[in-house]
Amino acid sequence: MLTAPVTLEALMKEWASDTSIDKDAMEKETLKISHLHSKYLNVRVHHNILLRRMETDYKLLRGLREEYFHGRLAKEELDEHGWDQFQTVLSNPAVARKLDTDPELNKMLLKRIAHEEIVSYCDMVLKSLHNRTWDLGNFIKYQQMMK
Repeated sequence: MLTAPVTLEALMKEWASDTSIDKDAMEKETLKISHLHSKYLNVRVHHNILLRRMETDYKLLRGLREEYFHGRLAKEELDEHGWDQFQTVLSNPAVARKLDTDPELNKMLLKRIAHEEIVSYCDMVLKSLHNRTWDLGNFIKYQQMMK
């Protein structure tokens, strides 16, 4: 059972085990769809909330880093974040370039991308589960015709 938050790799591994279908227990497999839907929907919702929070945190950090690169932060703010005073005077375009390559911002962007991928993967899993109901119904009809 997955507990949120999860990594994309763990999610993929879990889904790989959840895709197996016991063709001799189709009733059980049909009932399992609701459980799987709930499982992956919970992971999706959890990571979507983390993603939205991260977007807000990113905007706040980006604004703070912009003020830092302009040299506008007070000593107390610098101490709070463990940053030294930025010594160079930069133009607005230079600050924009500095923000694009800032390690702290890029680390946060990579975490955001990971959450986006998990949400996207869950969307694909949920779509597959929706189709599974149809597929199992068709398999049952096929078995009945073959008898």
